[in-house]
Amino acid sequence: MLEVLHSLANLSTPLIHGVIFLFNGAEENILQASHGFITQHPWAQQVRAFVNLEASGVGGKELVFQTGPENPWLVQAYVRAAVHPFASVVGQDIFQSGLIPSDTDFCIFRDFGNIPGIDLAFIENGFLYHTKYDTPDRIHINSIQRAGDNILSVLKHLVMSDELADFSEYRHGNMVFFDMLGLMMVAYPAHVGTVINYMAVIATVVHLGKKCMLTSSVAGWYLCDLMCAVFLLVLSWIFSLLAVLFVALLVTLMGRSMFWYTHFYAGVCLYGSAAVSIILWTHTLAKNQCYWGVSGLCRAEIWALMFHDLLPHGLAVPYIHIMFLIRVIFEVFTPIQGRNANGFPPDIFLLLLVTLATVILSSYFMHFIYLSRSTKRILAVLMSVFTLILVLVCCGLFFPYSADPSNPRPKRVFVQHITRRFHTLDGSLQSSDSGLCISDLDYTGMQHITPHIPQINDSIRTRCHDQLPYCGFPRFLTVEFLVK
Repeated sequence: MLEVLHSLANLSTPLIHGVIFLFNGAEENILQASHGFITQHPWAQQVRAFVNLEASGVGGKELVFQTGPENPWLVQAYVRAAVHPFASVVGQDIFQSGLIPSDTDFCIFRDFGNIPGIDLAFIENGFLYHTKYDTPDRIHINSIQRAGDNILSVLKHLVMSDELADFSEYRHGNMVFFDMLGLMMVAYPAHVGTVINYMAVIATVVHLGKKCMLTSSVAGWYLCDLMCAVFLLVLSWIFSLLAVLFVALLVTLMGRSMFWYTHFYAGVCLYGSAAVSIILWTHTLAKNQCYWGVSGLCRAEIWALMFHDLLPHGLAVPYIHIMFLIRVIFEVFTPIQGRNANGFPPDIFLLLLVTLATVILSSYFMHFIYLSRSTKRILAVLMSVFTLILVLVCCGLFFPYSADPSNPRPKRVFVQHITRRFHTLDGSLQSSDSGLCISDLDYTGMQHITPHIPQINDSIRTRCHDQLPYCGFPRFLTVEFLVK
């Protein structure tokens, strides 16, 4: 922010609009400083838009994950001005759904000031966020330079824009936006996206209608085959989800939950191989029972189809884009499970992400199952990987946490040395106690700590006093739903 301030102050061209640089603390006390500014500071009424700088990691690319409310001109300003764009409306949908257990100053300015803005954050290596390893030496200079280039370019564009003078004229409507591998931005109004979706549905209905207008026998066979194909596809997804869910429950019940927190690819291999195996097995069985003649009819044309039609006109670009988006989702959500003790098993959350990714990515190659002679070797490899990883997990080889200085994955525990005094309404002392208040911040609880500190087993589990603020816990933060 200081470098951006220095650059703006030394511009040769006068600024059309003023810029306020708000250096505020008290964020971890549930955003008190930003609330104080937007509700009490005399400058607050002059603010027309804002750019909020956040972090849920220690570097990498800064992701634009919230904009608005409405005011599509802000997204358009970022699209036009950002040097290294990195944004996704998916992040906005996920964050505003409440799945991420945190909040930002963006929400305070939006809810209490009714001011539109852009919310961006560093997301790389969120395992170190709010730990002793979250130190300046781990922040890459390239990350700071990249963020500075983007923020400075966007601010230069905003302070010279006509929209900022009276943004009420440009307030209506939301935007759909995303970047293409960080190379370029794509943005269009949400109502245009609705029209595109309806056009896709209409095109599908028209295509099916043309097929049904053929002779009755041909149309009947076509509809029958179509319904069978859709049924098999959905059935394979359901079987895959149920199988992976069973594996995740087994791992959780055995006390091996979050084994993937440090060994992420072990989790992907375990749940991913199970999901792919079930989908592959379901369609292989369908091919052998119902479509046994398809392979011989189509194999002769497959190579010509691949090289002359699929490659130049196929789905390579959207496939790569979806893989890029899935990687970002995993990069954001995997570290969050280390600070989210809401009682929901994180392995089930991970399997849902892995299964969803498997379903989306495998859809591009589903037809190859029906064109291959045999899938036995692929199934054997997948099941071997699954069995090996499952055995290693059950044996406890993959410990969830790591103190490796080069790549730490620490466990978070909230410890307070407290003294509590409870008073009646007339001010007299009713009761008092003191001690260590220990709150765990992830699903595994204290199971990995009590073997090393057995005294914790003798601790008293404090009950919630419903009649007292925050259950009577000595916690200034209103986040009791995140700890246990």
